[in-house]
Amino acid sequence: MPPSNNKDLMSYDEDTGRFQFGPDLKANIQEKLSDLSDEEYDRLLDLVRLEPTSNAKLKNQWDMASGSEVHQYLESELNPFYYRGDNSYIRVTKEAKDFVRENSGLNQYVTEESGSSEDVSENIRNRDLLMDLVSVAQSLGHLPDEEEIEAHSKYSPDRFREEFGGLFEACQEAGVVPDSVTKDDYTAARDAKKEQKGESQTEEEESESEPSGPSEAELIEELQWVDEEVEGIPYPADMNGSGAFTAHDYQEQFGSWDDALDVAGIDKEEQLLEDMQRVADEVGEDMTAPQMNEYGRYSSTMAARYFGSWTEAKERFQEWSKEQEEEEDSSEEFDNMVNDRLDDILG
Repeated sequence: MPPSNNKDLMSYDEDTGRFQFGPDLKANIQEKLSDLSDEEYDRLLDLVRLEPTSNAKLKNQWDMASGSEVHQYLESELNPFYYRGDNSYIRVTKEAKDFVRENSGLNQYVTEESGSSEDVSENIRNRDLLMDLVSVAQSLGHLPDEEEIEAHSKYSPDRFREEFGGLFEACQEAGVVPDSVTKDDYTAARDAKKEQKGESQTEEEESESEPSGPSEAELIEELQWVDEEVEGIPYPADMNGSGAFTAHDYQEQFGSWDDALDVAGIDKEEQLLEDMQRVADEVGEDMTAPQMNEYGRYSSTMAARYFGSWTEAKERFQEWSKEQEEEEDSSEEFDNMVNDRLDDILG
């Protein structure tokens, strides 16, 4: 039987929207943290460095086959130590973060709350930028330049300039610049790389190169998998949270998320119209946008964005509804004809 008073077991944290462990369960969590294998500890460290992160980023970081494999690993090996926050991004529990801070020297990236909300906001903002920069530098094996930040970071070079004055200064703040490297060295290496790239650009354009990203077939297969996992129309956040790729990959390949849905055979228009039919059955065909928002699975804003406006959405719905009625009448007429013919043969 569970104890009648469970206040010591867990409490609700409004900041994370999760129940936090109380003293009894915290002791159990600490024991589990201490028993982590080397691989599990390294991957927990990755979660702290990359937070907030997604299945797609962890798939690349851990060299796994798919986002679903990442999800299964998190659930089976690191379940007590992470949770999903806004837009399904993966975050680390306070207990696990404290454990990492005490054992790995990540103090400069794992901050405590202070009395000033402005200081806390700046610390968190800088921490996220620096942790992302550390991750990029580790994956590349050298100090990144602006083009590499554009390709591999969640943030733009402008963000690092705004917060730290420049990319080199950000690398210094993150602690990834060797003592022997000066800003002049960094600038000279960057300029030499640009010059070398300019000299080889023509040759690269003429030669065949392997695609740098996932193929169209791989993107479609993963989108169809995510569609099976979620209820209703899959959103970009569903791919970022559960898929092996990112919504940006689909933007690059297909031009837009809706175009990707079309190519994958996911009929967004049909699902929107069917939802409008459910609302029309409830309130009448002359439904309003507020009624759609109240009774529909999808909002009037989504329908308006897809069809061009709420008025155009209703016009398309009326056309579609008429087509459905005509198909039903035609099907009923055919059934009656078949039945009459059978009666003549059997009679």
